[in-house]
Amino acid sequence: MLLRPSQLSSLSLTLFLAFASAQASPALAKERKPAQASSTAQVAAITAPAAKPEFVRELGGIEEYRLPNGLQILLFPDESQSTTTVNITYRVGSRHESQGEYGMAHLLEHLVFKGTPTHRDIPGAFAAKGIRYNGTTTMDRTNYFSSFNASPETLDFALALEADRMVHSFIAKSDLDKEMSVVRNEFERGETAPFSVLYKRVQAVAYDWHPYGNATIGPKSDIENVPIERLQAFYKRHYRPDNATLLVAGRFDKATTLAQITRHFAGLKKPVEALPQTYTQEPAQDGERTVVVRRVGGQPALLAYYHVPAIAHADSAPLLVLGLLMSMPPSGQLYKELVETKIALHAALGGLGGQAPGGITAMAIPPTPADVDKVEKLLLDLVEGRAGKPFEEAEMQRVRDVALNSYREQMKNPEGLIQQISNLLGAGDWRLLFQLMEDLPRVTLADVERVRKAYLQPANRTLGRYLPAEVVTRVEIPATPALDERLAQLKGPPKVEEGERFDPTPAHLQERTQRKLLPSGIALQTLNKRTRGNAVQLQMQLHWGERDATFARRGTGWVGELMMEGSPSLSKQALQDALIRLKAGLSIASGDQGATLHIQAEQDSLLEVLKLAADLMKQPLLPEEAFNRDKQAKLAGLQSSRQDLGVLMSEATRGHSNRARGVSLGHPDYVMSLDERLAHLQSVQLADVRSFHADYWSANEVQVAVVGAIPQGLEAALEQGFGNWKKPAAPRFKRQLQDYVAVPAARFDVSAKDKANAVLAMAQSFKLSEADADFVPLMLATHVFGGGAMESRLSTRVRQQAGLSYGIGAQLSAPYWGNDAGLSIGGSFAPQNREAVLSLVQDELRLMEEGGISEAELARAKKDIAESRLQSRASEAQLAGTLNLLADRSKDWAYVAQRDAAIQAATLEQVNAAWKRYVRRDGFVISTAGDFKDKP
Repeated sequence: MLLRPSQLSSLSLTLFLAFASAQASPALAKERKPAQASSTAQVAAITAPAAKPEFVRELGGIEEYRLPNGLQILLFPDESQSTTTVNITYRVGSRHESQGEYGMAHLLEHLVFKGTPTHRDIPGAFAAKGIRYNGTTTMDRTNYFSSFNASPETLDFALALEADRMVHSFIAKSDLDKEMSVVRNEFERGETAPFSVLYKRVQAVAYDWHPYGNATIGPKSDIENVPIERLQAFYKRHYRPDNATLLVAGRFDKATTLAQITRHFAGLKKPVEALPQTYTQEPAQDGERTVVVRRVGGQPALLAYYHVPAIAHADSAPLLVLGLLMSMPPSGQLYKELVETKIALHAALGGLGGQAPGGITAMAIPPTPADVDKVEKLLLDLVEGRAGKPFEEAEMQRVRDVALNSYREQMKNPEGLIQQISNLLGAGDWRLLFQLMEDLPRVTLADVERVRKAYLQPANRTLGRYLPAEVVTRVEIPATPALDERLAQLKGPPKVEEGERFDPTPAHLQERTQRKLLPSGIALQTLNKRTRGNAVQLQMQLHWGERDATFARRGTGWVGELMMEGSPSLSKQALQDALIRLKAGLSIASGDQGATLHIQAEQDSLLEVLKLAADLMKQPLLPEEAFNRDKQAKLAGLQSSRQDLGVLMSEATRGHSNRARGVSLGHPDYVMSLDERLAHLQSVQLADVRSFHADYWSANEVQVAVVGAIPQGLEAALEQGFGNWKKPAAPRFKRQLQDYVAVPAARFDVSAKDKANAVLAMAQSFKLSEADADFVPLMLATHVFGGGAMESRLSTRVRQQAGLSYGIGAQLSAPYWGNDAGLSIGGSFAPQNREAVLSLVQDELRLMEEGGISEAELARAKKDIAESRLQSRASEAQLAGTLNLLADRSKDWAYVAQRDAAIQAATLEQVNAAWKRYVRRDGFVISTAGDFKDKP
């Protein structure tokens, strides 16, 4: 998995610290030979006796230990979690690569999933134990993590595996030959995304010498040609105990876990040869730099990159505050001056350095190419301090609170800290997170203006054009301080309240769940449990109307979106400030026949947030300015999607689907063209939105589910806020059944311009519902065929063995109400491999039809699905959603237990018979889209 630059979120401290996010790439192993040892760079022998870990320090509930061989150990126990996560981070990333091996750290991450002499099928072993796993690579580090339902035996397996593949991984030529094309397809996918391409080009121009200028994915030439010997040497040079940190988080016994770690890792010898150290430093930039990228499709975008110190430098805290002050809606200057005025669709400033001096980026999305010059000037004037009002102390306090609330949210979920801790380990030390938390409250307005003046200068900027300057200005980036000195006076942060140990089995959930019909008719379900940080999740569902009547109304989905703009008694800024103060989150989503309210809060703040939500939902402002702004953004987004591969496929197949279903424009099941969607969107008026709220929105039919540290007075608060919100004239809710309609097989191939990646979609419909006896067997068959991630038949054949796709899989969809079900297959590939991929998919369909699946495959699917279902119940938010889902179906947790039992009871004969009964090889609607050039 490769971490790429993400779009910056002004409200998330995590995104300011992370370099970006993406998807993963582990794979299966076959026959191979271990990599040959090279010199003394790594002597990974098992020695005895094993020394015990030495305690080093404790901060924020995280305990640090160290083995004599140099392995750093971090333990973050949390009994309130029902899962455990094991993460190992190696301090090696793309900045350690040399010419000819760019992208090698990421490519090596893929190969480390290919096995060892002891563990020859790592994905299969993970699947057999119900473990969710992945790996990621950044400029500074590589990490591998696995998460599973808490079990000492599974934890021991995960630790043993990580110790084994630290030193004994196959880094084999046969694996490289296949995985190279998988990584190449990942590269091609990135080349299809305009903003990703723009970031890579700006990044490359911003650096003369430092490897931060190289994209972590590497160039296509190095991915295709890197010799296996260089990968083997790179592995032996950097994968060693004194270059790694092992983190265990969640539920586990500390003493037992330390003993297990000692048994598996203490015997790994620290190599004699010292770790190689990088020493290249980027010189001061001496003038504005520009780059222009031209690609087919997408929206215009602007990105300005400014060099800043490493994250260990004290200037990181004021830089983070500056980014929040500029970006946070609705008070941020970029939001107010660019987005709120509709000059730009999006705008933000954020980012920090890494292990070495890095960059802070400003971005904006102009509505049209004609607006680029105007948006660019205002963006740079605001960011570089030539425009905008001075910041006020109230704004400073707001962003401090946002950053500290973000820290608190992280500490409630130890598993969520993994990428954050991994990034900071790559940057030098995990304690930098807490150093930043101590620095943030001390940041002053003077500090913010000082760092802006020091770093956000034209001469330190890379944008998109070259402009000569009369005077050359050089911004000298301060040296990274010695970490021991920098962190010597660090004090531990306050600990977040601990939760209880709770195993989310259906029986335990049934014991804790209480159901009550309140006097007003509100159906309330609660599941009380002591959670970390006294967290509590609330989900409210409102229902109304009949589908055909509500579908005919325009702007139904806009109501929920615009509610966050405030009410007559609560401005948008006041709402945001209240949620920050209450350490809470609130969202409202709506559609034709209902709405969903989500609240994430703490025990002492939930009732106040519920009061805010009632005010917003009953008396929303629905302001014209926000409506026009959102409408402009939606129109621009649709216009810019004309060359998106998914849109091209939809345009090609929609007529076939509409004819099969016998529907035309105006029917709810009709698939509109892009132009029809634009026309419909253009026709929506604010009066439509307001009238729909007036006619339908009410608490006539309400379901509420609350999970976590439930406060006293919840029932009274619900009655006070929503009990009298009635509209007797509003049409009652009538559920629409999804009736099966046969869609004939067909094939559509769409040519797209300038797209390095191509996509495949296959769909087949049939008559089935979740209540049918065949649903569970067919679900198991689909999981084996294409739903079981890396170990599925499709992934094994197309990705692992043929190396033709970064990702391919299948999914079964079947409604609970109605019977319009279907099987879909989707994947990506290089355009020239289209027919090869289709041939392999068809052959796997043939093998399923003729031979079915095996007992071993069925057992693995049952285990994987059972573990996944149990793991999903570890989330309070998912539990709240499940409670409402069960109430909607007049079911309880016994129904969930019955479904669990049905999965385990399904026989091989039932599974294979269900597949043959419903899936036809020749019954798919097949569509592909890509730059197929001369191919038909």
